Amino acid sequence: MPPVPPVPFAPQEYAEHVLADTARFAAAVRRGPLDAPVTACPGWDLRQLTGHMGYVQRWARLCLLTAENPRVAAFVQPAADADREAWATWLEQGAERLAATLAEIDPAAPTWHPFLVERVAGVWPRRQAHEVSIHRWDAERAVGGTTPIQPELASDGIDEFFEVTFPRAHTRERATPPTGSLHVHCTDTHGEWLAWFDHDGYHFTREHAKGDAALRGPAEHILLALYHRGHDADALSPVGDDTVLAAWLGAPGL
Repeated sequence: MPPVPPVPFAPQEYAEHVLADTARFAAAVRRGPLDAPVTACPGWDLRQLTGHMGYVQRWARLCLLTAENPRVAAFVQPAADADREAWATWLEQGAERLAATLAEIDPAAPTWHPFLVERVAGVWPRRQAHEVSIHRWDAERAVGGTTPIQPELASDGIDEFFEVTFPRAHTRERATPPTGSLHVHCTDTHGEWLAWFDHDGYHFTREHAKGDAALRGPAEHILLALYHRGHDADALSPVGDDTVLAAWLGAPGL
């Protein structure tokens, strides 16, 4: 498995992003309603999304503390009829414990995780920061307007998508590889990538290179498009083969 590449944020900074986005998520929960549908997660409402996020944060913390796959069927959640305050507080409590653990890790220490990269603890601060960033956006969208994802964080999220989450999702879903190559280029911060499949499997590089299709635009909009959150046609500039672009944007994500 390839090593995890250097990333632009320290564990403490990722932990701060976890706390900040969880606070925004909790604010959306307090606005409610809890049965508001989450369009990016078909069949889920805000209560289920909150339960998922709170579970994942607690589960990831156990992965870090034990370096094993936690065999935990469920964590204790608020009762199904609990009010918005109870769900928001439960979410915040899990994030506070997770962030404290993330901020203190040795990035080279062993851990367990399900991704196709080296099993070192440094994977988790990054993964949890981006997990809650996307799902915070989902929660806000469910109850009203969304707030922006910082360009530098979004660019790092794109990098993590190509490095960590896409390979795992593609393998897990046994998906048909997208045909052709995709070039992605952020226009509001650093970040360019080329991704493709060949007879040796999946590859990506961090470079300016011509692809069969290209997607240019603000980092947040690219990240949301890759994670199937839709995209603003006026914000993104697609170039090249429309079929190739559609295949990559329809590939498995979070």
